[in-house]
Amino acid sequence: MNELRGLQCFVTLAEELNFSRAAERLHVAQPALSQQIRALEERVGTQLIDRTRRPLRLTEAGQYLATEARQILGSFAEATLGALEIGAGRRGWLSIGFTRSVMYSILPLALKAFHHAYPQVELKLFEMLTDEQNDALRDMRIHIGIGRQPLPMPGYTTLPLLRERFIVMMAADHPLAKRKKVRLADLADTPLILYPAHHNAQFKYTVQALYRDAGVTPIVAHQTYEIQTAIALVAAGLGVTVVGESVARHGRTDVVSRELAGPGAARRTVVAARFRSDDASPHLRAFLECLPPPLDEKV
Repeated sequence: MNELRGLQCFVTLAEELNFSRAAERLHVAQPALSQQIRALEERVGTQLIDRTRRPLRLTEAGQYLATEARQILGSFAEATLGALEIGAGRRGWLSIGFTRSVMYSILPLALKAFHHAYPQVELKLFEMLTDEQNDALRDMRIHIGIGRQPLPMPGYTTLPLLRERFIVMMAADHPLAKRKKVRLADLADTPLILYPAHHNAQFKYTVQALYRDAGVTPIVAHQTYEIQTAIALVAAGLGVTVVGESVARHGRTDVVSRELAGPGAARRTVVAARFRSDDASPHLRAFLECLPPPLDEKV
């Protein structure tokens, strides 16, 4: 709080450019204000006020800090008000981590239902990989994470919500596009486009496991961070990609979606929600009611 007080003193002085008037506004003695400003300059490591000029002037560094400090103080005031309203029960908030692919299936309907029932609750949405949600839950940055096949964690509840088939997406003019189903073995010579291009992303490893089940070593031509980028590369004829069926339903007209046949056809990808088991947030419990009923199975 000393840092915030120092910023408040500095911003007031920057506005008044006079120690006496600034001290009067702050209801402090002028020597105390001078001490605060010097302490702030020592912490920053540079001069903020040109005391040789009359009236006082901010140095270039001081002008920059004054601009940033106003934003910091404004954000703190807004956060303080929000905390007060939440504590008084006049306002609530819910923080949700999600993977991009769940925006093609369960999340939009759940958000719509929740917002309709609780319009006063502030929703904070963070797109992140399933594995990244682990740290976000531990650090209490999110109340709930929704992703694909999250690993079990002690002290956390995992609710499987949706089982999906794996679908191969290929360009409309691909030689196998006329088939209703395709075998991965038939795609052995077709480049594969993987996503997400992140070392912690589990989905791409699941796709590679599908190929291994089929006895195929995929030719990985590209790795992308975004689903839509992967699908665009497919449309450009640069390879095929494997997605969950909810993603395939939102495809483009220049690509086709085909079910798997042969080894791997029975595999499913599971979308699940995970949250801290001891989280007593009423808004979390209300949001759970907006999600599909949990599947009777383990992730």
